[in-house]
Amino acid sequence: MSLPHASRPDNQQLVRYLLGLLPEDDVERLDEMSIADDEVAWRLRTVENDLVDAYLRGTLTGEMHERFESVYLASPRRRQKVEFAGGLLRAVDRASPPEVEAPSEAVPEPVTEQDASLPRGLSSIGQTVLRSRGAWMLSAAAALLLCASGALLVRNLQVVRELNESRRERTTLSQRVTDLEQQLKNQEAAHADVIDELERVRTLQPVVQQPVGIRPSDRPAAPALTTIALALSPMTRSAEAVATLTIPPGTERVAFDLRLESNEFVLYRAALRDPATGLIAWRSNEVKAPPILESRSLPIVVPAGILKAQHYSIELSGRRRAGADEEMAASYAFKAVR
Repeated sequence: MSLPHASRPDNQQLVRYLLGLLPEDDVERLDEMSIADDEVAWRLRTVENDLVDAYLRGTLTGEMHERFESVYLASPRRRQKVEFAGGLLRAVDRASPPEVEAPSEAVPEPVTEQDASLPRGLSSIGQTVLRSRGAWMLSAAAALLLCASGALLVRNLQVVRELNESRRERTTLSQRVTDLEQQLKNQEAAHADVIDELERVRTLQPVVQQPVGIRPSDRPAAPALTTIALALSPMTRSAEAVATLTIPPGTERVAFDLRLESNEFVLYRAALRDPATGLIAWRSNEVKAPPILESRSLPIVVPAGILKAQHYSIELSGRRRAGADEEMAASYAFKAVR
């Protein structure tokens, strides 16, 4: 809604209104018009911007300058507006090219009645600020577009980097799975080879009875065994006879069949300890636990060359899962005789 044109204030009245120089009745009338009349509200904002720019440019003098600082700047909101306008003008001054001196014969622009009623310097500053604001808005839009493009580029680089890292991690995990599967196959193959060797030795161990009428000297010599076997049970608190392992000449390997009281580990490792020195004479690789339904014994093969004629103990440790700490599973004792 707009009030009649005759009742609208001129620019000089709007300046005095902003500086608190109008009577109280006129102030109340302009308060209402600034809300009800769109044109008056727009002109009031324009005059206020020009007044702030004139103050920042230092063209306000005398009473105008004093009233601006004592009345206009008394409002926190207006102080913030002046601070913002000051920063804007400084940015425009830094961005604008140096002014070219105009020719002396240039014809000045005509001054309107409203411009003449403004304080000294307000009209020209207002026009300069309007032109500067247009350039500043274009510069600000270009800067915002550049910042947005830069942010998008940075984000794209981050996404590409994260994608490459994810691919490397996936490749590493795939290679790790392949290696573990190969290790598991090797352990299963080694376990099967030990079981086959143990069964073969068991078939060769029974003593062949000497036929009647044949003298011992006439008996054919038995072939030398390269592998012998011995079954061991875990040591208990009760006094039991220690198993004796007789190692004939030419023996290369000893296959121990370690009985398990409970099969609660997934991986086992055996260590041959010399009780006389307390040192480990031999240690096996990790062996996968035998299937519970098939066997409750663990076969290991020890090189016969490291065994001397003395007592030994085999300490069996196990892991409940891959990567877990080793725990003591059982201990076995035997005496080697050559």
